[in-house]
Amino acid sequence: MDSIVFRPAILPDHRRIASLHTESWRSAYGGILPDAYLDEEVAKEQGGLWKERFLAPGIDRRYVILAEIRMKLVGFVCVLLDEEPEWGACLDNLHVCPELKGHGLGRELFAKATHWVMTKEPGWPIHLWVFEANHTARRFMKRSKEKLLVVRSRKCRGEQRFSRSGISGPILQCC
Repeated sequence: MDSIVFRPAILPDHRRIASLHTESWRSAYGGILPDAYLDEEVAKEQGGLWKERFLAPGIDRRYVILAEIRMKLVGFVCVLLDEEPEWGACLDNLHVCPELKGHGLGRELFAKATHWVMTKEPGWPIHLWVFEANHTARRFMKRSKEKLLVVRSRKCRGEQRFSRSGISGPILQCC
């Protein structure tokens, strides 16, 4: 594999991030989220989310790092310090191109995110939300060196829209 370049994301990257985010969701959430949502709505939703995120204040409280090979985006991680501070830092996104999963890139991105949190907020825990049915993500987190506990479930964004289509299972929070 060619060498991976890690760099901070900037506003002009928002479309590429949204595209990989969409590709990753379609790969990971087939059978978990409704096909109609994944086929028709997720790309628009992610495009808006990433543009808004980069335009929002608080850049020093948000960490978005890209992983690129030959200038192609192959992974990214996003940590939000102020999303749910009662739980610590929120690992909001960790996505790797489906074809590169299992090669250690996710672990590298997770390590970079962890290091940043420990620099910005020493002693803070890191938490994330994951669909209970997303067994790949749950296995990834179990293999990490951190102690992870399932602590609660919540409704996902847009669950009312999904409830008629039958979203499968709760979202779990891991710390």
